Amino acid sequence: MARGSTTREVMAEVALRMFAERGIDAVSLREITTASGQRNKSAAQYHFGTKEQLVREIFERHTGEVNAHRQRLLDALHERGDRPALEELADVLIRPLAETVDGDSHYARFLARVSTPPWIGALVHADPMATQSVQTVFTEIAQLLDGLPGPVLRTRLALAMMLTVRALAACEHTVAPGSPDDARRVALLAAQLVDTTVGILLAPVSGATRDLLPHAAEPVTDDSWPWHLLIGAEAGF
Repeated sequence: MARGSTTREVMAEVALRMFAERGIDAVSLREITTASGQRNKSAAQYHFGTKEQLVREIFERHTGEVNAHRQRLLDALHERGDRPALEELADVLIRPLAETVDGDSHYARFLARVSTPPWIGALVHADPMATQSVQTVFTEIAQLLDGLPGPVLRTRLALAMMLTVRALAACEHTVAPGSPDDARRVALLAAQLVDTTVGILLAPVSGATRDLLPHAAEPVTDDSWPWHLLIGAEAGF
């Protein structure tokens, strides 16, 4: 932990690692307090209140950093003046997540853990600014694929994000710090996830799927379409 880090920051990083490695349910606030070297057994409760609030703060902090990186990539695409291609938008969506994976990271595994009930509920009230870039990319993808029924697009984006998070989480613990081979392996996985996302989005819509779609048109994007809910079991598909 960097010198000068506050007790709150230290505890949040310890919690991130413990949640990623063992699961959120398996870790108590008291264990986090002990692992953080705090003598006061109620330190975690004092700083965060509840485990749900701690989970949300970890999510906002780390996802906010990924969001900022994604926004920079998106801004660079827009500076060219032409409309980004689907492959470029898929890359902007996935690469910032993939680039968090290194020999010391735990974020992908934490994200996979928090994306399942009941912990997905802890993110309902997360700061929407932490995921603003994802909402922007979703909207631009929707504009490119305006012929795709809204419910189909929502489900496909949910599947793509779920696959991305699960794949990166499965890879994360196998990466050795400073290994060029492992860095290349992560980059290859990210590239294949981009390819797969494009394939998912461009797949033909079968007659069986169209027959089962709701008759009423649904908006492609709205305030109830946060990406962190899309990647979990409550995605609505």
